[in-house]
Amino acid sequence: MPPVDVIARYLDRRFALLSSVAPGGAAARSLSDLTDSAVAAIAETALSSLRTPWALLAVGGWGSRRLLPGSDLDLLVITDAPASELKPALEKVLYPLWDSGLTVGHQVRTRRDHARMVRDDLDTLTATLTGRYLAGDEALAMRLLAECAAGARKRAKRLLARLAQRDRPGSPYLLEPDLKEGAGGQRDLDELTWTAAVLAGSTAHAPSALGDVGVLREGEVARLEAAGELVTAARWVVQRATSRAGSRLTSDVADEIDASRLQTAVADIHHLTLLARARVSGRPLSWDAPDAPGMTHQQLFALLDAGADSLGELEDAAWSGRLDDVVPGFADLMGMRRPALTHLYTVGAHSLRCALSVGAAAGGRVLTSQRRTVQAAALLHDIGKVQAGPGHPVRGAKMASTILPRLGLTPHEARDAVVLIAEHLLLAETAATEDIHDEDVLLRAAAKVERAELVTSLLALSEADALATGPGAWTPWHATLLGELADRLETALSDDVEGAGLAGRAEQVRAAALATLGPDAAPALTAFVDRAHLRYLASQRPADVASHARMVAAVSEPGAPPVQTAVTPGPASGTWRVTVAAPDRRGLFASVAGALALAGLDILTADAFPAPGAVALDVFAVRPDTLADAGTETWASFDRFLTLALEDHLALDIRLAERRRHYSRGTTSEPTVSVEASTLYATALYVTATDRVGLLYDLARAIEESGLDIRMAKATTRGHIVRDVFHVVDSLGEPVDDPGVLGHLSMRIRERV
Repeated sequence: MPPVDVIARYLDRRFALLSSVAPGGAAARSLSDLTDSAVAAIAETALSSLRTPWALLAVGGWGSRRLLPGSDLDLLVITDAPASELKPALEKVLYPLWDSGLTVGHQVRTRRDHARMVRDDLDTLTATLTGRYLAGDEALAMRLLAECAAGARKRAKRLLARLAQRDRPGSPYLLEPDLKEGAGGQRDLDELTWTAAVLAGSTAHAPSALGDVGVLREGEVARLEAAGELVTAARWVVQRATSRAGSRLTSDVADEIDASRLQTAVADIHHLTLLARARVSGRPLSWDAPDAPGMTHQQLFALLDAGADSLGELEDAAWSGRLDDVVPGFADLMGMRRPALTHLYTVGAHSLRCALSVGAAAGGRVLTSQRRTVQAAALLHDIGKVQAGPGHPVRGAKMASTILPRLGLTPHEARDAVVLIAEHLLLAETAATEDIHDEDVLLRAAAKVERAELVTSLLALSEADALATGPGAWTPWHATLLGELADRLETALSDDVEGAGLAGRAEQVRAAALATLGPDAAPALTAFVDRAHLRYLASQRPADVASHARMVAAVSEPGAPPVQTAVTPGPASGTWRVTVAAPDRRGLFASVAGALALAGLDILTADAFPAPGAVALDVFAVRPDTLADAGTETWASFDRFLTLALEDHLALDIRLAERRRHYSRGTTSEPTVSVEASTLYATALYVTATDRVGLLYDLARAIEESGLDIRMAKATTRGHIVRDVFHVVDSLGEPVDDPGVLGHLSMRIRERV
């Protein structure tokens, strides 16, 4: 049959095969056999004119009967024919194949030249070790193959050492592994096949030949054969999908196959390759015995302490199931795929890398007493991913609580590890989605962390998690942002702030206030409660919150009076609680304090809070500054003074100075002013001074004159001493860190006091 007819028939049958066959080893062998017949038929016709013996061999993957849709055809022609005679005859073989679109590689040598070549070039030798006769003089082909394999056996020690030095890029636990050249890919299977051929001194076409030479046990051979079948099937799908000779398992192709089984197969090939190398070298692995004991938690932590150099040994332990003694089911995590943005590795491989990164994370600031806790949390932080879907941190924390004692952690350490696992995404998610300068954001986060000493551990876990995820997941920007958030959380959890407890109390008050308003409350009322700041809620009673909601809603209504006030009995006999809601503006707090003083009221405590909708909410506890009771006239005077002050029709400075002349100050003490410029979200100003008429007004005016806004205030009077705290921000709403501004503010306060 003319070559053109042979090729046409071959291409038709090839197309039919590729269109119908199930991917896998059987498909690769069928395509190989089909190609054998076509190429042999063309060669027998084209090379029959040669007057010297010749032989045509398939080498490389084709020699192993493993042709894929995008595979090259690697041909070896052995003959002593002169070039003038051989060239036109060989072109009759190659041109029809090239014209059909096939990629064909070919070498033409004499038997002696090829024997010399395999001694000098490892690639030529390995391709020949899987060679097969196709056409021509079969005796010549078989003699060549036998001589090459026998020569390789004589050089076995040197050759096997060179094979073991082969580059194996990547990891078998990559979510997008290279199924040909990467660790655990086809080249590992090829290496095992070549190793078997060198040891046996004869050609080999599958890694199962290592069982015949005693390197692999029966169960290992079966495991390797199953893994090889899956890799071949996956490569077939990849090449069919991409229409080229690629072997990278991309996420879109992974959806077409059982990627989790494939991931396990790649890991099997990788570890069995390492195992075979160790046995062949005469240095078997310490655990390479049927009755090898599992890993203890002491051995595990020793490897984690050793750092990245221990990764291979840890992966071996996980793959072989020896890690399951301390972390049941961890072997299954090694092949578990949960693809996500930027993640490079399987769940188990990511977790091992995370645990190994703990020592260097957070600038190495993890306390020695917390090191084991953070390492255990890092190892188990994604264990909840055994179940697909959101919520894996909470699931994982529950699962980890039963595993952590196996790792030798004390009950206290285990509780901390559970918190770290449950909240291992807290810093990253808060920094990415929230304003870390918002106090409520920090207080809610603080309530989840619970203790300040856990913040550095959580930061270390967050960094280690990102580093183990892949390049770009942890950058200087991430480090700076999460570091700042961690510093703020430590402040929120300090004894001064008591952030965790404050948030808990606030949420209880919020729930009770909503219940007080009832299910049919207007949206404006429930919106106030839902959006109210935690610090405000923690300091109020539910009934007061409900009342404040009504006041703020009234102020926000179109055409409403510019200010709402409410007077109720105070916390002690003879005292009153005065609540003011008004559109927020600079100087509002000072105006209210001044109006109260002019109305003859002594301020015992004061709280100022920002309310939703740019409304300020100020709450004062007051009592009359004389022996007279506060009556209707008192409150009417207060309302009148406040209205005039807000309309800038009342000279509060002058009126208060006149009123002070009627009162003796008695003994006074030097005021103290201190500033803490690194609180949660603002600069904290602390003032201690002797009480007098209009003092709170003067303090608030001094802050206003410095160009600052009062975001929150808490004033307290005990005896004749006031202790006031003001949280102030600059015109941009940021904490004040300019020493000059703070210095002038302190000076103004001392002058006014």
